[in-house]
Amino acid sequence: MFRALPGAALTVACLTALALGLTSCTSSPSPTTGTTTSATTPAAPALPTDVVAQIDRDAQASLTGGITGTVVSIVDPARGSFLKAYGTADTAGTPMTSDMHYRIASVSKTFTADAVLQLVGQGRLSLDAPLAQFVPDIPNGNAITVRDLLGMRGGVYDFTADADFDRRYEADPTLPGWTPQDVLAIVRANPGKAKPPNTTTVYSNSEYVLLGQILEKVTGRTAAETLDGVAGSLGLAQTSWPTGDALPTPFTRGYLSTVDGTTPPPYRDGTLSNPLVPDTAGALVSTVPDMTRYAAQLATGAGLPPAIAAQRQAWTPLTTTGVRVQYGLGITQLGDWVGHDGSIIGYSDMVFYLPSAQATVVVMVNAADGNAVPSQALWGQIVKLLYPTSLPSW
Repeated sequence: MFRALPGAALTVACLTALALGLTSCTSSPSPTTGTTTSATTPAAPALPTDVVAQIDRDAQASLTGGITGTVVSIVDPARGSFLKAYGTADTAGTPMTSDMHYRIASVSKTFTADAVLQLVGQGRLSLDAPLAQFVPDIPNGNAITVRDLLGMRGGVYDFTADADFDRRYEADPTLPGWTPQDVLAIVRANPGKAKPPNTTTVYSNSEYVLLGQILEKVTGRTAAETLDGVAGSLGLAQTSWPTGDALPTPFTRGYLSTVDGTTPPPYRDGTLSNPLVPDTAGALVSTVPDMTRYAAQLATGAGLPPAIAAQRQAWTPLTTTGVRVQYGLGITQLGDWVGHDGSIIGYSDMVFYLPSAQATVVVMVNAADGNAVPSQALWGQIVKLLYPTSLPSW
């Protein structure tokens, strides 16, 4: 997620509903007209035709509430593979294709964590180093550690909860002139909303912006250069920090959605967005094929020393009821799945890997409001269909 916890609570409710056998956690979708389906050639072996037919029905039904297109990717070495685009990339009717770029939103946090943990593995940074060593005047900065920030346990006020920021960002996601220093200013202006570090796990985008500041201090490079380097080292050629408000071509347009599925046309276009607003909490763009490759890399610790990769998956609870959701060091455990989700104005995705089956399920939709994660409903339906016991509750 980018603007996170209201959506995180809803997310858990959605997945709980799906685990209990409900078909959806939204209201009934309104009919979608004028959409087409564009499929890529699946990798062999292919999923069974009856399974594909059910995924097709669920994906077509998801095209509502501002969503005009979605892409689904499944890789399972035992059961088969699947890659298919549904609907359109815009309201003009351009067919959605699986190679289109979109904003991966908070899945970017995993790359930020990768970069930080690589520095730890190289001995250039300590997980126990205090935040104040790198960024001054943050409430509790002397007590907050790098490990706390990675694990969402720093207690840092989430700047996306600031009402003035929220109003400005929704009015104009390009926010000309915005820099990470504006995030730090909001955090410093709200000392009473900080919480003691290392007591509870609470999702905060500010903590990942602060990690970006640490990356720049330690490496002497911009955060964009560092995260681009991580993507390059993993062979993710279509994953990058965009150079401006637009996305690389080809891309799908992104629309502002509502979670209850009642957004009427015309949909508001939210494609253009300033990457320095989410910064290292959500700036990156990618494609579904790249994220499918990355899901397994993320879950298996690619590029990290084994001891560091093991520490990354020391989980702490994000929830206490419903489907089990825990957080590690820039990585989520959702039921038995490992990965991350993302939501930003215009785009939402789920990038997850099931270690027991060595299986990956990635879903992208081209609409979101930045709070809820509308890609989760379809992702949950697919997971329930293929792996019905993989979303255990507390």
